[in-house]
Amino acid sequence: MSGSLRIDVPPHVAEVIRTLPPEIKRSVKEALRLLVSQPDAGEPLRRELRGYWRYRVRRYRIVYQREARVLRVVAVGHRRSIYEDVGEGLRTRGTQRRRAGT
Repeated sequence: MSGSLRIDVPPHVAEVIRTLPPEIKRSVKEALRLLVSQPDAGEPLRRELRGYWRYRVRRYRIVYQREARVLRVVAVGHRRSIYEDVGEGLRTRGTQRRRAGT
């Protein structure tokens, strides 16, 4: 992908970013600016997280999706738990969709 993308940071992710220590918060914001212009700077995820990408920021990770002209930030968190958290969120949403009949 070339060119600049529009960034979509949902409110719950923005809240996580706001609560990070100042130096980490600065690094995450710099990383988001980079990813908007260079979405391939991250690495694609595998298995149940296929279709998502990650970008390393010290001990934290930004998990995002690239959609048409939008960079959708799915989660920001410590590397220790971020992938489990994102995977759990996907499983929960999938169960909710099946119950709703969609």
